[in-house]
Amino acid sequence: MDKPSLTVANRSVAEWLSSLPTLILLLLTIFLASGEVIHSQLLKIGENTWEGYFLLRGAGVVEQPTCNRDPDLDQELAKAIKQKKQQMADDPLASIFGTDVDEAALRQSLESSRHNCRGRWERYELIQDKATPGVIAFRTLEGGVAKVVTTLGNYKRLLLCLLVMICAATATLTRHHISLRPAHTRKDHFVSSLGQLAANIMLLLSAWLYRGEEISAIADGVQVNHFYLHQFWIAGFLLLSFAAFYQLIRPPKDLEEGGTWGKAMLTIPLYSFMSLTAGAQFISQGYYHGISVYLGMMMELSTLFLSLALYIWIGMLLRQTKMAHLVFDVLRPWKMSPELMCFVVLAVAAVPTAYTGASGIFVIAAGATIYNELVRAGARKQLALAATAMSGSMGVVLRPCLLVVIIAALNNSVTTDELFTSGLKIFGLSLFLFFIYSQFARTAPARIAPFSEAVPQSLKRLIPLLPYVIIMGTVVVFFRDLLDTELNENYAPIILPVMLLAILAYEKLSTKSLHVFTIVLLPLLIYSCYNLWGINNALDAGAIPTGTSAEELNDLFWGLFWRNAILGACLAIYYLVKTPDMDPHYQPEPGVGEKMESSLRFATNETTGHIGALLMLMALSVSVGGIIERSGVMEMLPETFPSIWVAMTLLVVTMVIIGMIMDPYGAVILVNATLAQIAFDNGIDPLHFWMITLVAFELGYLSPPVALNHLLTRQVVGDEEVESAKVPGGNFYRRYEKFLLPIAVMLTALLLVSYVPLMSDSLHEFLFQKIQAGAH
Repeated sequence: MDKPSLTVANRSVAEWLSSLPTLILLLLTIFLASGEVIHSQLLKIGENTWEGYFLLRGAGVVEQPTCNRDPDLDQELAKAIKQKKQQMADDPLASIFGTDVDEAALRQSLESSRHNCRGRWERYELIQDKATPGVIAFRTLEGGVAKVVTTLGNYKRLLLCLLVMICAATATLTRHHISLRPAHTRKDHFVSSLGQLAANIMLLLSAWLYRGEEISAIADGVQVNHFYLHQFWIAGFLLLSFAAFYQLIRPPKDLEEGGTWGKAMLTIPLYSFMSLTAGAQFISQGYYHGISVYLGMMMELSTLFLSLALYIWIGMLLRQTKMAHLVFDVLRPWKMSPELMCFVVLAVAAVPTAYTGASGIFVIAAGATIYNELVRAGARKQLALAATAMSGSMGVVLRPCLLVVIIAALNNSVTTDELFTSGLKIFGLSLFLFFIYSQFARTAPARIAPFSEAVPQSLKRLIPLLPYVIIMGTVVVFFRDLLDTELNENYAPIILPVMLLAILAYEKLSTKSLHVFTIVLLPLLIYSCYNLWGINNALDAGAIPTGTSAEELNDLFWGLFWRNAILGACLAIYYLVKTPDMDPHYQPEPGVGEKMESSLRFATNETTGHIGALLMLMALSVSVGGIIERSGVMEMLPETFPSIWVAMTLLVVTMVIIGMIMDPYGAVILVNATLAQIAFDNGIDPLHFWMITLVAFELGYLSPPVALNHLLTRQVVGDEEVESAKVPGGNFYRRYEKFLLPIAVMLTALLLVSYVPLMSDSLHEFLFQKIQAGAH
């Protein structure tokens, strides 16, 4: 990209118009999610501080009752009887049902009304008596937080819409959309820009027609929710169309001449292909606004997609830190061969992948760091590209992956515990297969340093990581013990940005800020130890709190015990053991800021393009899923097959193909609505089926012609680096190792997971163990 010629306050116009709004939207998303947690805790604090706080919240809001708390029941009864008789006299049909007045029933009704009235007066007087200025001040704070959170929550769809449009426009202007090959020539650029312009105009027309349809529905008396979003979608697609048109008439100056029209077609972004294909299909069906309808379905999962945007930002923030380098420093004394180093990296990368919830997200977040460190460790570039593309594939079956949680939420046939238990076994199988294949493909003998040499050096290199453990531990303990929020799939998008910002403050502002985190952590650990003492006494006395079990309380005790012990040990070692100097080979990567402000700015600039590219691809893949669903192709499959082997084969092939063309979340929703029941009807166990689905999807993301994970790897590594990895003179495997190695691993894993359990009941039971509700 050319250096920006127009700047304001030393910042480019693009940073002011795209990166800054994106940062604001991301911070609003964090505030919205954390605000819900904070409000929940404020309610608990209020109830623990003032008995009956939920009642006292009405101070100054609840009006004085107007009813009479001490009425003359006899007089009221007489009036009621008189009124009842008058009503009967005026009703010509009253004689049919009898003319007697049930005085006992009327008296009982009057007594009930008096009781309710006295209750309202008692509550009102209690509020007036106990509503001290402190209660009112706290209620004002708590109510204000609730109002802000509720207001923002009502506009969560708008936040996502604005985020998608701003980031997609940025991705268009920076040529950052995901395509099968990058645009190098003028012909490439012309075809790519023209394809984007056509796709964006298609989206604009669909949004305009959808708005007209909903206006007609409103005129017919149909209730339409979130109608205001139409204006934003139309404005957004108009902006994208202008951006694509601008790119068309103002090509970059560094483009080459030449090229072919066939190769140029491959530079059209995938979202454009999906938009044009889905739009043409919907138009042929007379469903002209179909794309926008399915984009509206995406809005129903606004929380999920906003979380994905946060995960991308988290990854870019991680790139600004030295953490990945320090982790590799711990591994370097072992002097592992490149293949063995890739094996270790894949095992370690599975953990963050499980928190990000999808392989593509993690590749975008950490792919560049993994690739650079593997090359630096001596891996050949084809192997490093293969490992980078696979780095997010292993952990999608591990706790607490959001994709697995969605599967469990969509159907009642499996639970998250069952899926995660089986997933751990599948993860071990896939990792073992990578080790076997990589060792067969190695170019030099496998090596590893002697334990006596490597262990002491690795332990010494762990010490520079202690400040990071202390900082991350402080954030986790703060959220866990003060806000009652665990670092899980629900709250990781809130906690991880706070954690990364704290680490950046330590690195970029001052290393002395670690003492601040220590001062915060120590009292929290002391308070936690006090709670441990109380839990231990409760276990010894058998005084188990209502709503929990002795086993759950025991698990809580040991979990907190080991957490406190590890953090306490880290504090002691850090402050008592001299920290070795940084690795002298460390050099900051291009695009990594030296100060806090520049680091945040660089991270957000990268985040904006990645969010636009990935969310547009995901949004249009939902429309592709709609085309598949409406086409009736899935209904053409027979409900039952001659044998379970035939059913398994057809389902496996179908799911791999779906994984090639759709994002994981849309794909899971489509498979659950179409293929899942077919599998169950043909005797395939639900747990078995969903584990096959996850492995098949990952194979699809690693397989040409699309190979989404490889496209994302190229996106973060860079086109020039990928081109430099080509091996013109090598054999077929060496030339295409980045594709063949991942495919071999995941295809073998898929075949083993799909067919071998059908041959052995005992193996099937071991891999896909059913867990009874309430079992641990």
